[in-house]
Amino acid sequence: MQVSTLTTSDLVLMGSSLFLGAAALFVPYLAEKLKRSYFAPALLLDFALSPPDCHLTRSKGRDQLGRVVIDEPDYYFRFRVQNQGQSQARRCEAVVESMYIADASGKFQPLPQFTPVTLIWGSGYVTEFVDINPERRFFCDLCHIPSAKLQALELNAGKYVDPTGTGPFDVGVVLNVKTAFHSQPNRLSPGKYCLDVAIYSENARTIRRRFQISWSGAWKDTEQLMFREAVVELVDA
Repeated sequence: MQVSTLTTSDLVLMGSSLFLGAAALFVPYLAEKLKRSYFAPALLLDFALSPPDCHLTRSKGRDQLGRVVIDEPDYYFRFRVQNQGQSQARRCEAVVESMYIADASGKFQPLPQFTPVTLIWGSGYVTEFVDINPERRFFCDLCHIPSAKLQALELNAGKYVDPTGTGPFDVGVVLNVKTAFHSQPNRLSPGKYCLDVAIYSENARTIRRRFQISWSGAWKDTEQLMFREAVVELVDA
């Protein structure tokens, strides 16, 4: 009975086959890891209490004939989301996840029944999701302060939910959320508030920042004066 022996060429052939098989399994995994690390999108949220992030604009309403019947001042407060990565950040969504209201001592208390709600992307986008290319930035509307006349019209139409326990007020900070829930405010009376905002994406890491809103309730006609009465800033969570 003859026992076969493996030659050097046989060993080389077997080793090459095993190496190629392992490479066929490992290379796609390695490529995906490189894609997710080096070429991955990287989102950054930033904000400044000055134009173009925050500015005075005008809200207009037209009748059925297209005639302007409402033309009122409106202060908008927006933040920027920028993609600093190497690939497109897909289906980005901005969400207010929680709200805190300052008590009489100045300590922020969480609103326990708050339901996360989606914010509105600025610059005319009406969808909940946007794709952000590398080096591209998108504005997102956080809140705005319409004139007292505009707010009276919206209040009469039942579009505002004010904080529980507050008395009547003419001018509030209106959150730019896509949905209004009766269980939580979408218009803020004079006082101090914190909002936790998250930016979600299909293929980028979620980022979270906290905004503090301090509102005196006093309307001013210029940005310079108004931004002393309505102070919005990024703070540490």
